[in-house]
Amino acid sequence: MKNKSVDEFESLYKKKRSYLGLKIFVLLFSFFILVIVSVYTYISISAVDNRMSIARKHAEGITPINASLLDQLKEKAWVESRLKMASGDSIGLSIDLSDHFIQLELKGVVLMKSKIRDVSISGFFKRMDGNVYFSMFGSPLKILRFESSIAKNPFKVIKAPKTTEEADANDAKKDSVLKENVYWTVKLNHDIDLNIQGIDSIVDSQAKYKFGQGFEFKRDIKNIKDAIHQIIKFEKPKYTPEILISIPENEAKSVLRALPRNALVTIRI
Repeated sequence: MKNKSVDEFESLYKKKRSYLGLKIFVLLFSFFILVIVSVYTYISISAVDNRMSIARKHAEGITPINASLLDQLKEKAWVESRLKMASGDSIGLSIDLSDHFIQLELKGVVLMKSKIRDVSISGFFKRMDGNVYFSMFGSPLKILRFESSIAKNPFKVIKAPKTTEEADANDAKKDSVLKENVYWTVKLNHDIDLNIQGIDSIVDSQAKYKFGQGFEFKRDIKNIKDAIHQIIKFEKPKYTPEILISIPENEAKSVLRALPRNALVTIRI
């Protein structure tokens, strides 16, 4: 009986020690995660502040603007930027986030207009004062680089039918619509990323994000990986303000393929 009691006591002691070890591990792991999140938050905020300081330096030569006249300033910047873009001989892109539309223009003539279904902008743009806003959007922005999920200028090779029967068979085939995730990014000067994705409904966009197929999901994962990699190297994460626009899928394709690679872009926020 005595040996049995001792065994039970030792078993209970081992269980308590095991539970204590697990508890300590969970507390240490939670503390580690908290430290990482705190450092990430601090460094990210510092990166945004640093980016804003750079933008303010670029705007130093502009006469200080009264905050109460910000709406009039945005209208002035919008009109002047479009006029400068219209003076060129190439197709340009105008984006009005206040009235929710995006359009292709040539010499001031609207060639194509699309209604924006959804939009998301970085907090950086909401913190801009009038001087910073006008220095960025008072003139057309320049496209520096394109990245897209689909070919910008696709070429389709069609093989001519050899016989009448083969031609009839091809005509009899039903058209099949290829389901694609359409999204593209242009890097603009002033270090701004403009992201445009094609969606036919907000529900579709949310479903794509959940299943990891959409642009937003891939962009967020990439940003997190890049930030963690830079933190590990004790570097300040690079902060790039972003604008994400969602328009109908077919129109997203059309705009992408019609827009020249070095086109100008006018934006009103």
